[in-house]
Amino acid sequence: MAIFTDKNIFRVVIALLVFGTLYRLYPIFAGEDAMAQFFMTEDGYLMLTIARNMAIGLGMSVSDGTIPSNGVQPLATFLFAIPYVLTGGDKVSSLVGVHLISAVIAALGIFSVRALARMVLAPLDPRPIWPWLITCLWYLGPLLVLHSMNGLETGLYTLMVTLTLVLFGNLLSKGDAASFGDRMLFGAACGVTFLARNDAVFLLVPLFLIWAGYGLIARRDSFARVAGHLIPPGVLSLVIASPWLINNYINFGSIVPVSGTAQALSGGLAKNATILPSKLFEHMFPMLPIPESMEPSTPVIVVSLAVVFAVSAIFLFGVLRRGSIARHVVATYTAFAVIMSVYYGLYFGAGWFLSRYLAPVAPLLIIAMFYTALLITTRITPKLVGGLMTGAALASLALSTALLIRYHVPGVKEQGHFQVVDWVDENIEPETWLGAVQTGTLGYWHDRTINLDGKVNPAALNALLTEGNVLNYVLESPAQYLVDWWGIVTWITDPKPEHDALRAEFEVLVDDPERNLGALKRTQ
Repeated sequence: MAIFTDKNIFRVVIALLVFGTLYRLYPIFAGEDAMAQFFMTEDGYLMLTIARNMAIGLGMSVSDGTIPSNGVQPLATFLFAIPYVLTGGDKVSSLVGVHLISAVIAALGIFSVRALARMVLAPLDPRPIWPWLITCLWYLGPLLVLHSMNGLETGLYTLMVTLTLVLFGNLLSKGDAASFGDRMLFGAACGVTFLARNDAVFLLVPLFLIWAGYGLIARRDSFARVAGHLIPPGVLSLVIASPWLINNYINFGSIVPVSGTAQALSGGLAKNATILPSKLFEHMFPMLPIPESMEPSTPVIVVSLAVVFAVSAIFLFGVLRRGSIARHVVATYTAFAVIMSVYYGLYFGAGWFLSRYLAPVAPLLIIAMFYTALLITTRITPKLVGGLMTGAALASLALSTALLIRYHVPGVKEQGHFQVVDWVDENIEPETWLGAVQTGTLGYWHDRTINLDGKVNPAALNALLTEGNVLNYVLESPAQYLVDWWGIVTWITDPKPEHDALRAEFEVLVDDPERNLGALKRTQ
């Protein structure tokens, strides 16, 4: 069809990418409430609290600088500290900078995702518009938009994962022409990817193994030659990652940040198995988010799993049999996706974060979906493939755009924790200490807040690991109030004997399940 010329489609793509960028910048112009709530998540505020404390000279810490913490991912935290340095630590105006940094990172991802899609699709169909449509599907995916602007490292991590894979593919494509500098640039990207998020080890291990296998088996290079190629960039990646690992081990006793250990406490064998298929489906078809209430249902599990498995199998068979360099990149990315799915879906816990944890594999899943559709359409109706694929892609993008707009109806999307922030602001003086299980949002807006779930507080985490709860830790803390979602009230109303000491020192001040708000006050 004449309307579906590459030139016309590219104009639509550019318009949609501009829309996606402006959408990410919307809160800056919509007022303080939108800027504080629309994208920013509870855990995002944890990172921003530490970023701000770094900027104002309190180091990596929480609770008004009194509790050292490593409960963040380092690279994003350092980047987000920049606006606080420029504003002298202002909590409101610095959010403008945080939004800008996140939007720029997401925009840079356009180019790495497009380059990756082009590398994978070229052996099947080199038409240049296809990678742009794939990039649009990723950039406008409603859940992926939220994940890229959440005040966390998700957008940066996705950028670095896709960029590292592109550099890997380019390195293999150059063959003997690849220089020492090319390999060291790749090694540097690996190290930076780890600093973006430490579970990048799930990418880097299979990546170096596949690189070694490619050299030894496909190219039949000597072991010494392969080692000479792999060891220098591998060492460089470790050198880049080592300051963070050393800091974690020396100051906190483990190379894993306290946030990872705390969140792992909610884990259990196959605890997220019922929602894993729907999360993978949502990232493969970003225009079709599944309501959370439906995710654990048997029909959704079966259909999601069947679709993801079928699409992935056709995609992998199609890519691997074509014999291009892309197959090594796809094999690496697939290994990463499988390990991430097994670890977070079947072991780790914190199922409410599963979509975010798996967001870095979304580009692979979208490419797989598009590749499979293109392959099948080419086989069935080769003369209509251009129109059918373009029409389906544009319809999908229209649906994603409509869903993004829907987030703005009826008004500002509430973040879920500001009823706690507002009550504290109205009833507790800034110099008063308080405690909460969820201290991301609250701890950002009220400095003297003590974290009780261990995500950013090593002492609370130690209490959870050794005693099974933080009740004694609370009693020994300076907290005069405990304020959180309504469940905090059960710390007093629970008849269990271990709550007796807390009951003796605290009383219920606010018991408001409708507002999801509870507050306890120390009486002694």
